[in-house]
Amino acid sequence: MIQVAKDDVLKGLKKFRRLAKQDLLASSLTSNPDFWRVQAETRRQKYSDLMELVDERGVDLAYELAVAEYAKLPLFDSGEAIAPEAKGLEQALEMFFTLLGVGPAEMLDFRSSGDQRPQNGLSNAPNHWETGQTMEV
Repeated sequence: MIQVAKDDVLKGLKKFRRLAKQDLLASSLTSNPDFWRVQAETRRQKYSDLMELVDERGVDLAYELAVAEYAKLPLFDSGEAIAPEAKGLEQALEMFFTLLGVGPAEMLDFRSSGDQRPQNGLSNAPNHWETGQTMEV
């Protein structure tokens, strides 16, 4: 169970979304404006999606779904070209986890273990999540 209050998570995600918008506006000033524009757009959209999920379904479910999505991302080699969408998604999810108090070692465990969760993206969460019930923190 996540110990961060729903309102605090929403405030943090809102600030992250604002930072992504600033990065989007500044992307044209970079040496690779297309990459940075797409990366910032991806982050901004993911923060919006997470805000909606937290607001409607709760922090715990948002965390479970984010872990499943993060586990599916490839581990990047520093020498390989990275798609801006994948990098933006990775950064947005990592910021979300940081907001929830998840450390880098645990994030690495999510990735290195791969996605071993059921198809619906939930680990051992009870089926009542799918009926629209939420648990508020």
